[in-house]
Amino acid sequence: MKIDRLIGILSILLQQEKVTAPYLAERFEVSRRTINRDVEDICKAGIPLVTTRGPGGGISILEGYRMDRTLLTSRDMESILAGLKSLTASLEPGSTASLWINWRLAGRK
Repeated sequence: MKIDRLIGILSILLQQEKVTAPYLAERFEVSRRTINRDVEDICKAGIPLVTTRGPGGGISILEGYRMDRTLLTSRDMESILAGLKSLTASLEPGSTASLWINWRLAGRK
């Protein structure tokens, strides 16, 4: 589902400084073009992503960007949590990402 993928991409970008489109395409089992469209959609939603080409390039969240949590409604937060829960189901059990997401979902900071 697209929304799950978009939340998954954001989750990965929050955990890693920079990732490549081929990595995301493989991770979510979609084409690189689909990832490019997803990046455009995330930008249209107001989250500034930066893409750089060439060796050492990739996709990242604009340095210094912070999201105002007051902009999210309770329903938005529930949707994000549902997406993160579904993301953990697709991760390898015991992986760093899976453990981190489960830890955060348990309310730890």
